[in-house]
Amino acid sequence: MATVPSRRERVRAQTIAEIKERALAQVSAGGTAALSLNAIAKAMGVSGPALYRYYASRDELLGALVADGYRELAGAVAGAAEPTGRRGPEARLVAVAAAYRAWALAHPHRYTMLFGPRPAGYADSPAAIAEIQPGMEVLLGLLGEIAGASADGPPPRDRLARQLRAWHEDRAGGAGVPVAVLRLGVLTWTRLHGIVGLELAGALGDMGLDAGLLVEAEMRAIADAARGG
Repeated sequence: MATVPSRRERVRAQTIAEIKERALAQVSAGGTAALSLNAIAKAMGVSGPALYRYYASRDELLGALVADGYRELAGAVAGAAEPTGRRGPEARLVAVAAAYRAWALAHPHRYTMLFGPRPAGYADSPAAIAEIQPGMEVLLGLLGEIAGASADGPPPRDRLARQLRAWHEDRAGGAGVPVAVLRLGVLTWTRLHGIVGLELAGALGDMGLDAGLLVEAEMRAIADAARGG
């Protein structure tokens, strides 16, 4: 049987939700640089020290917002990757990319908060990274399915290969993903992010290009590359 939260716990949860709501409004209006605990406290009619009982610093609040965003984005990606019907891994890769883009377009300020400039000295916490890593694992899994045996050759030993292996071992505990798939995974994300970033900036619209078509074409090209084409 689920434990019923106490009144104090409910009040705390409501307060945290309001803090985050007001913080996201600040981010939407002026980016992460506009985030201010004192301004939030004033808007809520409480003292600054009272708010610091919930978040000890601006960076801690930003970290909570980033973790929430990562979790939602990873959830959208994972949902799109579900093997429904007869969809093969390439079709699911295209669907994952479309879901990623759709989330970014629905939450442009939050997307920029996740992958745009951060305040000096800020770094994602391990807890925040743990929220987004499942999304990358979904991507790597699909690329591994598409690549099949073509990814089983001798692993490259260049500097990038070493960096990719170290990155994935740090994030996923050393799960055995071929370096070729890791390389494709990072390239896929950077290309997808590049298209989405240009779309949010209005650059692709100025060119008369459909970002959705570009995303699909890029995913199909990556799938061909994964198969060794």
